[in-house]
Amino acid sequence: MTRLELTLAAAPVGALDLAPLVPAALAGMKLDRVRRLRLRHGTRSSALGDIFAVNGEPGEVLALRGLTSGCLRVGAGLGAGTLEISGNPGDELGREMSGGAILVRGNAGDGVGLGMHGGLIRVQGSVGDRVGGMLPGATRGMNEGTILVTGDAGERVGERMRRGLIAICGDSGAYTGDRMLAGTIIVLGACGPHAGAGMRRGTLLLAERPAQMPATFNPCGTFALTIMPLLAQHVADVDRRLARRIADFNRAERWCGDMAHGGKGEILLAATAAGGR
Repeated sequence: MTRLELTLAAAPVGALDLAPLVPAALAGMKLDRVRRLRLRHGTRSSALGDIFAVNGEPGEVLALRGLTSGCLRVGAGLGAGTLEISGNPGDELGREMSGGAILVRGNAGDGVGLGMHGGLIRVQGSVGDRVGGMLPGATRGMNEGTILVTGDAGERVGERMRRGLIAICGDSGAYTGDRMLAGTIIVLGACGPHAGAGMRRGTLLLAERPAQMPATFNPCGTFALTIMPLLAQHVADVDRRLARRIADFNRAERWCGDMAHGGKGEILLAATAAGGR
């Protein structure tokens, strides 16, 4: 498997737009041509070779090393191949991606997976607000794909999410599942206030009971979750530890809502979080 490695020489002064750097766009290029590529850098453009050290051969895997918060839109529009990232990339990681995989060893900024409609994003760290959310002017957020975060997430996880899976191993902020249309969000840590606000359909799986359940959700009893082994199997190829934790949701207390928006969504509290019955 061919692999190209780009190592950031120094933290960029101003925003550095890395959207052009996806495996398919670089495939078949000679290294000299790769080094001559122009990247938007603040109010000007710079040659890639002036910003990154370049090694390897363009192909299925592109490794980006030493990224900082000034590196924006990493993996935007990715359709195939793999991006391996070390460091702490900035906002809009994986924006509008449709396939392939983005693997991050570090934290990421706001808007991870904005408008995503396929593929996998795995962040071995924490992320900012609006994971799997919607683009400005759009009516829906994430519409397919999987986002796995091993740390914490900010506010409005899965804002207007339509399809797919988001799993947060740490805590999530306020308005998790905000105006959610469908799909699945799992939070294995604490969940902030107003979870499921405006939710129409979809599922929120919460390992810890919120300090206050939303007033527009009604309790519907405790049930066995027979689908959890299938969901755990879906995740196991990427993160076996997470898959084992998901499998622990074998029973849950079900709350239906948002009753102000049809009441067809659900918040599932793990039986241990709900106190069991």
